Amino acid sequence: MSSHENRSQGPMERRGRDLVAHLFDVDIERIESLSWSLGNRITTEADADQRFRFDHQRSTRSVTAFEVTDYTCVLRLRTPVGREKFYGVASADVEPNLIATDWVRTA
Repeated sequence: MSSHENRSQGPMERRGRDLVAHLFDVDIERIESLSWSLGNRITTEADADQRFRFDHQRSTRSVTAFEVTDYTCVLRLRTPVGREKFYGVASADVEPNLIATDWVRTA
């Protein structure tokens, strides 16, 4: 019998918005998915300030938070193969304290 558990990212259903909601204990309805081009432009080309970064202990997955306004931050979720997904979240909902134990703050 095969398992639906993947050691690098937790349960298979925790990807994207579900993963962000789990990591920061925020309601999934409060997480806005952004296109790659918009997320990249906001975080890289606009030179947004990085708030913090977490790396997964058993994979190359990372989550980086960027301050984009006084009330909004953008989260960049980088997958083990280098794909990037971006999510807009209220700054008050994203604290640099994860509830997941497999993640380590690196910046």
